[in-house]
Amino acid sequence: MDILFLEIVIIFIPGIIWERIDNRFGINRPTSQFDILRRAFCFGLTSYVILVLLLALAKDFAPASYQQYITFKMASFQKDSYTLDKAVVNEIILASGVALVCSFLWLYITNHKLPVRFMQFMRATKRYGDEDVWDFTFNSRRAEVEYIHFRDFENELTYSGWVELFSETGQAREIVLRDVVVTSLDGSAAYRTPRIYLARAMDKMTIEFPYIAGADMENADEHKADGTGSVVR
Repeated sequence: MDILFLEIVIIFIPGIIWERIDNRFGINRPTSQFDILRRAFCFGLTSYVILVLLLALAKDFAPASYQQYITFKMASFQKDSYTLDKAVVNEIILASGVALVCSFLWLYITNHKLPVRFMQFMRATKRYGDEDVWDFTFNSRRAEVEYIHFRDFENELTYSGWVELFSETGQAREIVLRDVVVTSLDGSAAYRTPRIYLARAMDKMTIEFPYIAGADMENADEHKADGTGSVVR
């Protein structure tokens, strides 16, 4: 195997770690190999930049006797020669730790749409993001989206319950509700169940959000019983 290629792969381990975590748990998953490599490169470069900044801060605030140990020595690429010494390997390990922490922060920022929400707060945009409304709605922390009426018109049933889990699979939508009241579309009670898993095509369902801020708790109990009315947290 070409030594230069092996060195490049090792050096970009932090970027690969960050990209794999974001690809597995993030909302914008790349499909092409070029996008995956581009993201791994950008994430890896960001990890090393952050590491350099952290080492610079550590050197400024560390006691004088320890400053000589705080250095950064990036590998030099030379074909068919070993350039990954112990110092470089230690930095790759440190950068991998930085990438791991940054990937968690990145997931929180992107999954909660913090940049988009900030721009909406500043009234700079009305866009909600690149993903569809399903993801944006159920990733929201607003009380209105926690309790839903899931209208299944094909089977003439309504599932009323608290959203516990949700996912998107191709053209299908999956959702898990808890404390569920299942009724017919005319409102007659059918049965209750602690949890229920539902999977429907996008055009086979309608979801309503009955929550009204400040509504009476008695209305919530009545709502659970017959599947109509308002609900409170």
